[in-house]
Amino acid sequence: MTTTAHNGQVHPARLRELLDPTIGHELDKLDIRPGHHVLEIGAGTGAITARLARLVGNYGTVSAVDNDTSCLNPTAVINVYHRDLGRDSLPGEPNRFHLVVARWLHGALPHPVQVLEQMINRLRPGGWLVLADITGTPPRVFRAPGDDAALIHAVLRRVYRTIAGPDAAATWTTDNPALLVAMNMAQVCAHTITETWTGNGPGCQLLADVVNQLRPVLRTPEITNTALDRFVTLMSNPGVVLGSYESRAIHARKAT
Repeated sequence: MTTTAHNGQVHPARLRELLDPTIGHELDKLDIRPGHHVLEIGAGTGAITARLARLVGNYGTVSAVDNDTSCLNPTAVINVYHRDLGRDSLPGEPNRFHLVVARWLHGALPHPVQVLEQMINRLRPGGWLVLADITGTPPRVFRAPGDDAALIHAVLRRVYRTIAGPDAAATWTTDNPALLVAMNMAQVCAHTITETWTGNGPGCQLLADVVNQLRPVLRTPEITNTALDRFVTLMSNPGVVLGSYESRAIHARKAT
């Protein structure tokens, strides 16, 4: 995914951080060993890529895929592939990878079932699939100065709809666990994560950065540059308390 910041430059780093903690939490549950082969889809800035490379060691491989590979550096362990999931096939042969991990952030994929089929096809029997995305989160503003709660609510709603898509289907369809079961995947587990964030904390600062990054597509007649500037300022105000976006993680194992 490529996202254009309000200054005209492409800076995917902060937007990618929305799902890094979710993916990291899932990876902690899995037995990723030296010598394993991993396919990472939506590699972004390469933070998770580097973590995976350390886990698989010198005799493993990480195939990092994104449609913006400018932040990814190939190494003896890391192979970098430019792919658009809307039209391109994934790299790798059938039954190649011990782990396939995928995230997506900017609306729904046009053909998510086909992409899932490709990922499962490339998994070894017994291999793990990890998916992460952001759902159509209803904004929750618990405390804000004066009349600013309505402004925060409107901007968050616009942000979440921009990321999850206008129908709030997120990336991997709304009923992905049932779909994975129908695809004969085993040990299917899905969960969502939300937090409470306070102004001037890391979560609110992340939201401020994301709003600045997505500014060109967030603006509407009701949400002006002035409103977005006010939102960014409020994210540094300790008097603001709000609910985070809802991140969703799904893991499943290919039957042996």
